[in-house]
Amino acid sequence: MIKKILLPAVTIFMFTACSMKMPTFSMPSFFSSEDKELVSLNEANVCQEIESLDSKLTCYKKILDKNSYAQLRMGTYYADKKEYKDAIKYLNQSKNNDNIYANLALAFLYYKGDGVNKDIDKSFELLKESSHIDPNAAYQLARFYLQGINTKIDNEKGVELINFAASKGVLTAQKMLININREGSFGQPRDQKKVEYWENIVKQNKEDTTFKVYKL
Repeated sequence: MIKKILLPAVTIFMFTACSMKMPTFSMPSFFSSEDKELVSLNEANVCQEIESLDSKLTCYKKILDKNSYAQLRMGTYYADKKEYKDAIKYLNQSKNNDNIYANLALAFLYYKGDGVNKDIDKSFELLKESSHIDPNAAYQLARFYLQGINTKIDNEKGVELINFAASKGVLTAQKMLININREGSFGQPRDQKKVEYWENIVKQNKEDTTFKVYKL
């Protein structure tokens, strides 16, 4: 579902039973922010594993007021349904709760002007802010640099971002590196060893799991 929103388009290179009791997660004050984030992610993943859509949504709604991953996933869910008011609401809540992964979905909406005024500057800045953590954001930001969208063309920066995304398991970035190194695109030298390296990685990467963090 999320891939419909976030997978890059070919032409423009931009973005695609809760009767169970929810576990109680206590977070002592001495927990680090990283610990708390992991607890929130694990809590949201309990909902993600439920098969029934109605039960899944009920599960997320029980934790929606305090869980940034629930907010992120509900935001992308509503964006996919083109219910942009709710999408923006929950994605902004997630971002305000320091969930950097919300940036990618928000960047998509600002890029397309869905539910918000179209703002390429805002889209670009959102991706820049999250690209050091979110590999899918890095991949999308690379397209801005390689095509000169909202910035001057910077092949070195673009390829660097694609390499980062590929190293974190983004399948489309891995496939792109195969072509870059085979063709010598974007000022890169042809490199058959890198072609073969990424071809092997792609064969092993049977499923791109990097989208799971956004997926309802």
